[in-house]
Amino acid sequence: MVNVSAPGKVHLIGEHAVVYGHPAIIAAVGKRIYVSAEKDGNIILMDERWKRKQAWSVHDVYEASHKAQSLWKECAEKKDFFTLFAWVREGSYENYWKAMIGTVLRLTDSNSGISLHITRCDIPTGSGLGSSSATAVAVIKAVSEAYGKNLTDERVNEIAYECEKLIHGTPSGGDNSACCFGGLIWFRKGTPNEIVSMKKDIPHKLENFVLVYSGEPEMNTGELIQLVRDIPEAERNPKMQELDKMTHEMKSVLKKKNYTRMKDIINHTNNILTSFGLSTPDTEKIYDKIKSMGGAAKMCGACGDGMMLAWHEEPEKILEEMKKLGYDAYRAELAVEGVRVE
Repeated sequence: MVNVSAPGKVHLIGEHAVVYGHPAIIAAVGKRIYVSAEKDGNIILMDERWKRKQAWSVHDVYEASHKAQSLWKECAEKKDFFTLFAWVREGSYENYWKAMIGTVLRLTDSNSGISLHITRCDIPTGSGLGSSSATAVAVIKAVSEAYGKNLTDERVNEIAYECEKLIHGTPSGGDNSACCFGGLIWFRKGTPNEIVSMKKDIPHKLENFVLVYSGEPEMNTGELIQLVRDIPEAERNPKMQELDKMTHEMKSVLKKKNYTRMKDIINHTNNILTSFGLSTPDTEKIYDKIKSMGGAAKMCGACGDGMMLAWHEEPEKILEEMKKLGYDAYRAELAVEGVRVE
């Protein structure tokens, strides 16, 4: 039996723009998923989050993996992934789990079965904190260790990206990179992806950040990415360029600890994401309140509802105000360690 954990992630800036080849700054966040694994003749999945246990044959998960690959190719040709998303959602995401586990076994060359037990998960699903990325990274690492494959983190990350395609269509690869490598990273999608640790330029902790949960999202990441993809390029591209410019500036701002300008960038980023149609009444309410207090807030990940990232010189004020409004809020630990064997 091996025990593995991986962190969630949060975008400081660059979500959605990163899908189109622009840079993003992503931090591993101090909420983790814990997975234990051991070899088995079949596939057994136990998930403490929903108190469920499922079992399949190795053939079942390989078949699901091939089915997902075929659907992905069809959807990629049409540049519309809703058919794939509908399929992976069937049976409370049973098809996703089968396809994901089958993909992991196939790409790690693990030819027998595996027993996986998600013992604990601190990352809310659909919150913008990369729950699917963290899950994929942790499962891949656990399978690798159970089979004695000793995969490098680079290879774990490559396989995690293939798993992310099953549920997100055309993900950037940034989320799984942050969950795998940890810390604070500069990410740009490309061939190959640009993944650069920012620890040398920004060795200090990022303080006074708060996570605010606006509620459970109605749309998943893939659907929200598709929503932005459907915006005419003439409207979308200039805003993506603006996000690109601010991401480059954010690197300098964090290095110099220029928190006044950092707040401006965070708030302007949220306004652009809102202009894409990604906000909800709850995210707008949270944003307006925190900005009126002299702070900054933005949607995270694919946006919509879920987790928002906020900053204030006195973070306790955000915690107090959010409690009054009925929202859960937490102090945020950023730039934590990546995937690890416990």
